[in-house]
Amino acid sequence: MLPGENGLEPGSHFASRLLPLLDESWLKKLHCELSFCELSPLLDSSAMNASHWFSLAAQLLDEQNQYDSFILLQGTDTLAWTAGALDCLLTHFSPPLVLTASQLPLGSPNSDALANIQFALEQAVQLETGCFIAFAKQLLPAQATRKFDSQNLDAFTAVNQPLASKHFWPANGYLTAKQLRQLAGSFQPKLLRLPLIPSLNDAWLAQQLDGLDGLILEGLGSGNSPCLPLTFKRLTELHLTQGLVIGLTSQCWQGGVNQNYAASADLYQAGVVALGKMTPEYAEARLVCLLALNHFNIISAADLPLYWLND
Repeated sequence: MLPGENGLEPGSHFASRLLPLLDESWLKKLHCELSFCELSPLLDSSAMNASHWFSLAAQLLDEQNQYDSFILLQGTDTLAWTAGALDCLLTHFSPPLVLTASQLPLGSPNSDALANIQFALEQAVQLETGCFIAFAKQLLPAQATRKFDSQNLDAFTAVNQPLASKHFWPANGYLTAKQLRQLAGSFQPKLLRLPLIPSLNDAWLAQQLDGLDGLILEGLGSGNSPCLPLTFKRLTELHLTQGLVIGLTSQCWQGGVNQNYAASADLYQAGVVALGKMTPEYAEARLVCLLALNHFNIISAADLPLYWLND
């Protein structure tokens, strides 16, 4: 990021600003030779969406045999989503992939950018495989990490134990670079993430749900909901007639959802999938990837909730 007319904005030629700050003797100790690729056009991470995940995955697949490790630098705002999506899209990707970012831009006072990049490099040369987020001296699993602080440098945490997504994923559930590029150009699923808050208007909400490909509900506590009979009735109809996929996570950061309370019974009768301890960010990223597999008829619509659940 560099100062712009309206505030900080993405800046080009990042390698030329970073390399003078990396000690050559330190790089030699890591046995590390760096190669850079800057994506175009440059984006603030808040502008990233599924099409960018597909493009990144395609490029990584194209180049996986040319390098021992990969580091992806992007902004913090959607870092958890990108990591979760790449973890799913690159199930057959051999080299380690480490994502990192910074709260303060490289070169600004007290910036954490250089320290995070150095830590990411140290981890990347040691890891054998897998997708991780390196931030503030923590190596965090892509599947269970969330940004919890918008200001402090220690901005990310792993809120639950990582899930075994690669062990519960379709055996043929991978996409080629060509397929990923096709998705990047034309596939944008219509998803909604909806916190179930006490003041929701049931009649209004029941009329807003048509046309969705997937719905992620954030329940109260362990997955409970306010009384929304019209909404639940409409969700049941959409699930049965249009195959709407509906998942349930918790608004709580720890503990996840269960089916212990009668207050959540109507949700499950509407076809909602309880996503356990899955974070909302990973739930969205995983659903996008499963919908992409269904787009190419690699998995059926009927099997999609099974693989989304990840148990």
